[in-house]
Amino acid sequence: MNILLASGTSYLPYVVGGLEINTHELALELNRRGVRTSVLSRLPLRRVDGALRAAVNFLRGTDISVDRQLGYDVYLSRSPWDKLDGLPQPRLVVVQNGNMIEIAKAFIRRGVPPIAYLHGLEFDIGRRRWTGSTAGLPFRAYIANSEFTAARFRQRFGIEACVIPPVFRAERYCMAGDRRFVTFINPVTEKGVEVALAIAEQCPEIPFRFVKGWPLGIRQAAKLNSRLRRLCNVELVQRSNDMSPIYASTRVLLAPSQWEAETWGRVVSEAQFSGIPVLASDRGALPETVGAGGAIIRYNAPAERWAAELKRMWTDDAYYQRLQQAALAHSRRAALDFNRQIDTFLSVAARIAA
Repeated sequence: MNILLASGTSYLPYVVGGLEINTHELALELNRRGVRTSVLSRLPLRRVDGALRAAVNFLRGTDISVDRQLGYDVYLSRSPWDKLDGLPQPRLVVVQNGNMIEIAKAFIRRGVPPIAYLHGLEFDIGRRRWTGSTAGLPFRAYIANSEFTAARFRQRFGIEACVIPPVFRAERYCMAGDRRFVTFINPVTEKGVEVALAIAEQCPEIPFRFVKGWPLGIRQAAKLNSRLRRLCNVELVQRSNDMSPIYASTRVLLAPSQWEAETWGRVVSEAQFSGIPVLASDRGALPETVGAGGAIIRYNAPAERWAAELKRMWTDDAYYQRLQQAALAHSRRAALDFNRQIDTFLSVAARIAA
């Protein structure tokens, strides 16, 4: 079987996020199992290297270029929902994000059945919100990355989606270390940077580490650096492809997301594989992702409420150890069994391919 994982957004290494990492892990494992798997994503024209690729494609008379540095084919197009000349024909396409309806229809015109793998709430909110009736949807099957996403999709279209959470190689995240930081990953507005800053200000005795994630604009970066200069207990570090040193020195993971479309929260699961409790907001799927392995706070609660819970997690050893054991147990639940997840994905794909 030949599977294409497609998104209307940019991909690794241009963008690093939960969707991109999950796609990478899925592609690697499917190829390891002998299922020829590739990725289609949008060429980032605002980057110099992306613009150069687009120019070369124009001179070659094609809309598609291919990158093989990740260990499998990654096809890049200015418009993955339209510009597909030169793309090899897959047996089926799994559409994951960004212009999903348009991508599905483009592949139907090529005779390729599409599956929707819902990693966000594009179907329900935002400028790409799906319109029309259930009967007009072009997909042959639906997968959701969480029970939260599946419930929102069921409410919107009355369709049951097969739930397959993000996949993890647990051994990559099981780390022992000195546990000396509260770690906040991806200091942007959607992920709750203002809440994180307010908590750090309330807890001057606790060391915080902010880890860069999504690219920051010039103004965003300047504003963040200005705020951090006034906080002696916070350090800002670059994200790494190997996050194990970050988790090895994390005592509590902070996830105060303000984002309605928080449909999983990959860093939560990554931390829990090392028994790291999580202090998170109640946005989206975070209560589902955190489970008993941490504490959930109302997303718009005052900073004092967040700080009180964090101080308890930081100083009450018995309470911390209970959360630590719960985090480990939650990371080992059946829903995150790697082989089971891949088997379920392949069963859906095989049914549609047949």
